[in-house]
Amino acid sequence: MDKIIDFNELKNRVNDKDVDQFESYIYSLYYKAAEGKLSMADFSNQLTEYMVQNNISQDKFLKMQTKLMERYGIDTTGFEEQLKSLGLNNISTDPKDYEKVRRTLGFQEKYKDRLKVKGATEYTINNDKNNLTILLDEHNVILKSPGKIDLADNELNEFLCSYKKTVENDVLKISLCEDTREYDY
Repeated sequence: MDKIIDFNELKNRVNDKDVDQFESYIYSLYYKAAEGKLSMADFSNQLTEYMVQNNISQDKFLKMQTKLMERYGIDTTGFEEQLKSLGLNNISTDPKDYEKVRRTLGFQEKYKDRLKVKGATEYTINNDKNNLTILLDEHNVILKSPGKIDLADNELNEFLCSYKKTVENDVLKISLCEDTREYDY
């Protein structure tokens, strides 16, 4: 009688019936995608709807995927090493990392309409005229400094001129963020 029932564990338990249904659903989506009736975005949305309709948590979904891959002879124990070999070092099969991925996916799902994931390049200039960070995202350039920005700085102008050549000499949209403040939250 001392045993405590963990309902999350029961809810996230995966049985063969769950995997069978998931496998059938995945194949139906793949066929629609192969016929050109379903885009990858629609594919992802349909998977999310499947999870909601069947009350499947991220943890259970991950377990179902793993069992499905094992069913086809894919050894999931080597995934961590394979991900590292592809340069994805921050992803592992540790349950703590799955929780982190689950929270990230939840955040992205909550704010998906206005959230854009971008990769930016950062460059710093620290000379007698400027102490600034430059963020580059295609044609958008952000100049960020804790003080005033001296636009007559030769090093800054040489850098911007060089960068402009990488974008076919198109117009750069430069945003100035002067006297910036930072705080820990």
